[in-house]
Amino acid sequence: MTHLWKTATVASGGETIYYEVTGADDAPAVVLTHGAGGSHAAWFQQVPPLADAGYRVVTWDSRGFGRSTFATGVLGMDAAVDDLVAILEAIGADRVHLVGQSMGGWWATAFALAQPRRLRSLTLSNTVGGLWTDALAEHFANFVATAAGADESRLGVHSALASSFVGREPARAFLYQQLNTFHDPPMAAVARVLIGARIEHAALDALGIPLLVITGSDDALFPAPLVTESASRLTNATVVEIGDAGHSPYFERPDEYNAALLRFLADHP
Repeated sequence: MTHLWKTATVASGGETIYYEVTGADDAPAVVLTHGAGGSHAAWFQQVPPLADAGYRVVTWDSRGFGRSTFATGVLGMDAAVDDLVAILEAIGADRVHLVGQSMGGWWATAFALAQPRRLRSLTLSNTVGGLWTDALAEHFANFVATAAGADESRLGVHSALASSFVGREPARAFLYQQLNTFHDPPMAAVARVLIGARIEHAALDALGIPLLVITGSDDALFPAPLVTESASRLTNATVVEIGDAGHSPYFERPDEYNAALLRFLADHP
């Protein structure tokens, strides 16, 4: 099926924010928000299926990532909200389904709190999204300390992929590495923002927005049991765990990921 596809930029807070739109202008919009190290291109396995299902798919580059600028040095949840609002205004989208992967989960929860009336639903994919628990914070601190000495120079090896993925699909594992080489994102600034940003479960829950939480059985950054426990504190949360997937099931297991997302979107038009 052929869909309309366009690329564009919008000015926001002294930055130029790059985004792409696929699908009909009058279709319900799904906004896909990438994780740290990623970009709009990370969603190449989601855009066609979502467009085929009748959605208008928006992918974008967070400031400092991909083709978006980082001239001001300002990065964080408030800035991400402003950038998303600018994109939605530019494309004329009043209410959207918002998906946030890893870092993008922080931007998504911040948007939900700031602009709740603009959301049809919220999907948090392999992310804390600021909803820290003591267990998640302790685990992540230990993970960061251990990862500091890890060797990821081997072909296809990446902490965001399940270890089995490298052996199962070495070419795609290498592609994952390659997609992260086209830019030099401000990772130190991102780390400071994400670790310091906290959102209360009750504050997000009070919005009443339908929420899908996706996790991977082998996610080393944010383990599935800890993410599931955190999600259990949210009345509106539906949890989907994708088996044999690490921190990036949207990339590792796209068929299962897309099926879970499409089911959720269909249930919350």
